[in-house]
Amino acid sequence: MKDSALQLESRFSLSPNSLGYCGKKSATAKFKTCISTGQCDGVKEELKNFIVLYPYLKTLSKIIDKPFSSYPVIESYWLGNDELKKAKKEDYLLLLENFKKQGVPDFFVDELRLKHPKKFIPNHLFHVLHVGVGKASGAVPFNLDSINNCMIRWGKVQSLSKKEAVVKLNALKIKGKNGYTLTTVQVSIPFNHKFTPDLKIGDTIAAHWNMIVKILNKQEEEGLEFWTNKVLELFS
Repeated sequence: MKDSALQLESRFSLSPNSLGYCGKKSATAKFKTCISTGQCDGVKEELKNFIVLYPYLKTLSKIIDKPFSSYPVIESYWLGNDELKKAKKEDYLLLLENFKKQGVPDFFVDELRLKHPKKFIPNHLFHVLHVGVGKASGAVPFNLDSINNCMIRWGKVQSLSKKEAVVKLNALKIKGKNGYTLTTVQVSIPFNHKFTPDLKIGDTIAAHWNMIVKILNKQEEEGLEFWTNKVLELFS
């Protein structure tokens, strides 16, 4: 049976996992199979090996009272949806406890405890900017390039070749001392025909770690834009 929730999760986790940034190597092949066929055997178990992702999914699961591998939980983390409105400021402490259980170093969890956000939005961009991409795992440096590679960027396809698409992409630039704001850049991004077989000029896509991972529908695009802006407000 096709598992649309784990298929969505696999789309966004494949690129950082295949780069060796998070999860085990054994997950890569399972993600690829899940994306291309919808058969997702073993994917749920692999997610438990992700030092950052799994604590967020567990936290969201508790907040919205749905399984960590359910579609609403996974969509809220990666793209954003109305479920995020249920998160309360004190739920940030639950995330930190889940970090500790997952093996995030105590000293780093203690640092995060001291920088309690004015609002807790448990989605991917919140992690990228507030916790800091690469800081929990040490996989990459925390800088603007890593931020833009790790955030879920989105934009419209301008042209296509056999293996790459030119996309007018939403990205971040630094604003002031500690803030960020959206900008647009035109970039060439690889895609896999097996994962996005219907990709065409004019489609709005999501990109993660220099790979097109999904063609977005209007609702997904609006959700991603809305929650991106909500997170950026925390840094204004």
